[in-house]
Amino acid sequence: MMQITHPNAYWNGHAPEDVFFVADEMGSTVATGFVVFQYLPNLYPDRPVNVYFQADGREGRYMLFGALVARARQLRDQNPNEAGRIYTCVDPKDQELLDFYRHGGMTCDEREMRVRLAIPEGAARVPMGCAMDPTPLYSQDEQMAFLDRLQRNDISYVDPSFLMQLMRTAHFHAVGMFSAGQLVGEALVAGNGAQAELVAFYVNPSFRRKGLGTALVRWTLWALSQEGVLVVGARFLTRSVPQKAMAKSLGIGEGETTSVFPQIFM
Repeated sequence: MMQITHPNAYWNGHAPEDVFFVADEMGSTVATGFVVFQYLPNLYPDRPVNVYFQADGREGRYMLFGALVARARQLRDQNPNEAGRIYTCVDPKDQELLDFYRHGGMTCDEREMRVRLAIPEGAARVPMGCAMDPTPLYSQDEQMAFLDRLQRNDISYVDPSFLMQLMRTAHFHAVGMFSAGQLVGEALVAGNGAQAELVAFYVNPSFRRKGLGTALVRWTLWALSQEGVLVVGARFLTRSVPQKAMAKSLGIGEGETTSVFPQIFM
């Protein structure tokens, strides 16, 4: 008979109560999983409470899935007055796993799309009263301050190691837009040869819905074109209201699905 347990101590940085092991009749671990609580009001203003889970191992996964969802609901209930969701990430080609999550009551409509951004023809205009300046990243303190600003805007996938990797590319730029001395937002791009990618961008809350984010991205694309870049890619989440608005303002259509996010709304 299979059993589910917690580790006795922190496991890969996760608290014991957030980690689950499934063992078979012989006591061998056949599946592992964990949950991570996330508060993402900038990325998902309609559902700021997000609980991500990862489950590995196909044997015993029904038991593991039930335990992960139960723990995710406990974490979600710590913010009872805000809408939330439980979600995970699946390769779009893994139809068998997608069917498993659908059978478990999850919807699989949200996707991450890789799209191609159109490089503006001619010089990009900076909005009146605004200025563009490189973000200084010469010292470790400057780098950590930049990463902290990204984190505060729900951009958690850029860590110090990834930032250093990006900084070694030929077309690395971290650019800030300023209005009357105040930071409007920043964009991060990187690449080599004729190709680059918009890795991250954000606009501070007090400057949103004014077209400044679109202007920031367009100016950055134009700057890349001056270095010989011909193709710029980006990744957008189909359910994120701010990202959908940005994609619409940039005239972005459908692209390639790189990930699917099965989810349950709470």
